Amino acid sequence: MRLLIIFFLSCFSIQAFSQSFVIMENGIILTTDSFGYIYDFGHYTYPQRVSLKGGQYFVEEENILVTIDENGFLYRKYETIPQNIIGKGINYFISQDGFLYSIDNKGALKVSESLDFKEAKNFGGHYFTTTSKGGEDLLDLYLVLQDGSVQKSKIRPFKKKEIVSFGGNYFMTNRGFLYTVSKDGQVISHEGARVGLLIKKGGNYFVDSSNLFYTVTEKGELKMPDLPSSLKISSILKLGTNYFIDQVGKLFIVDREGLVSEKVMTDYDFKFAKVISL
Repeated sequence: MRLLIIFFLSCFSIQAFSQSFVIMENGIILTTDSFGYIYDFGHYTYPQRVSLKGGQYFVEEENILVTIDENGFLYRKYETIPQNIIGKGINYFISQDGFLYSIDNKGALKVSESLDFKEAKNFGGHYFTTTSKGGEDLLDLYLVLQDGSVQKSKIRPFKKKEIVSFGGNYFMTNRGFLYTVSKDGQVISHEGARVGLLIKKGGNYFVDSSNLFYTVTEKGELKMPDLPSSLKISSILKLGTNYFIDQVGKLFIVDREGLVSEKVMTDYDFKFAKVISL
């Protein structure tokens, strides 16, 4: 079966924006890719060893950084991880000293330094804000792209209290306007969309106050997809980067096109998922 999976993966050139992982109570690590597939490549860790986690990485004891690449493959790297982390997202974390550690779509670690990063205030999945040079009451938006690079968004600065809800590749303002972030760093306004308050937030999906389920594609498109008949929105319990688990242990994945599907793996009971990525 694993050989078949590897052959299948080799047939594609994947541009991922939502590879991720889940660690079961017994230590088995399952990984996902942006096409909505989930894999067991035989990796293990003790859940209690995980000291820091994002969407496509986690840190084990003894400074072992574990990353996930675009194909769902897992890598362990022995790195010096700073003790004082001021914020983190799906594919990055920032130290108190102004170093930004980002994970690219190949699972490689990149380190960037800037005085601006020391001023990081709010943290989304693929973005964060810093105090703007245009005024202390303004915030600039920085984006962490799938290649691990960091760029300042060209969108106007936001007022400090303007952004009220931070998600994976989306955020909402105090006027109820939704913005999404694409894989290539475009910030897209969806002011015309009638979206309620963001109640349950995953990496590329959310549930609003009207109990409506939305997804965000890697291109930044906002969708209300067809949902599996086995899914009850009110039963969603554990929210991950590109997957979620309901109260009875059913696992659902949101792919890069914003489509939702249930994944049945008879060897696993997802009620016992211990470490959820995000």
